[in-house]
Amino acid sequence: MEEHAGREADAMEAEQARLEDGASLEGQGLVADPGLDLVFVYGSLKRGQSNHHWLTAASFQGEAQAPGLVLHDLGPFPMAIAAAPVPPKATESPSDNGGRSGFEGDGGMQRSPMTPIAGEVYAVDGETLAQLDRFEGVPRLYQRQRLQLLDGRRAWVYLGQPRQVRHVPALPQGHWPTGVLAGVLLTALAGALTATGLRAETSLAQCNRWQRSHGVSRIELGNQIGAASYLTKMHRLQQSPPEAPIALYAESDLERACEGAR
Repeated sequence: MEEHAGREADAMEAEQARLEDGASLEGQGLVADPGLDLVFVYGSLKRGQSNHHWLTAASFQGEAQAPGLVLHDLGPFPMAIAAAPVPPKATESPSDNGGRSGFEGDGGMQRSPMTPIAGEVYAVDGETLAQLDRFEGVPRLYQRQRLQLLDGRRAWVYLGQPRQVRHVPALPQGHWPTGVLAGVLLTALAGALTATGLRAETSLAQCNRWQRSHGVSRIELGNQIGAASYLTKMHRLQQSPPEAPIALYAESDLERACEGAR
């Protein structure tokens, strides 16, 4: 009897917590719908940006910040990647942090200090989430991962890989677009790309030529756009020989890069 009463008390407590959480969300004007997923966006999907129309049917859930990420400016759009762990100092030990490491499963490693990246949260249904996956080029260009935001909510976030931003400095303020700072970073990116014969960013004129081209010209232009936009190749180590060019990037990814150039 006592055990049964204890289980009932636990169930009632859990239900009360659920109701309180729901009331808290409603008080903030947020939607607590178990049929919807939360998505955190930090780039061209935000309000006022070029691709926000993909979220016109979604419910805006407010601004938020995501820790543990580093934001990079690729020109038409940014890319966030998971922060790389750094080894602890020689004078540090697990006991210096109460036996806790910097993050779960890191074996004593700690994340380097950084500013959380800023973005917006939306509640989306399954259909919209699938559309976002296609738009973001999952899994070739971005990976979708569920992360905990600073306010405690868990949301899907689209993340890139370190190799995709290897020539691009991080944005120290964790916010995109950055105005003057973006221009400085693009200038630095242009210098890095000039050394390899690539363009600093995908231009509208270049995209228009690609969309009107056919055959070998289309392949070569597509490869130039893909490299300049840091898209992920369909086959990571594949190269396109000059004497017999082959397409290195998916058409859908190239279309997305060109959409960002408009």
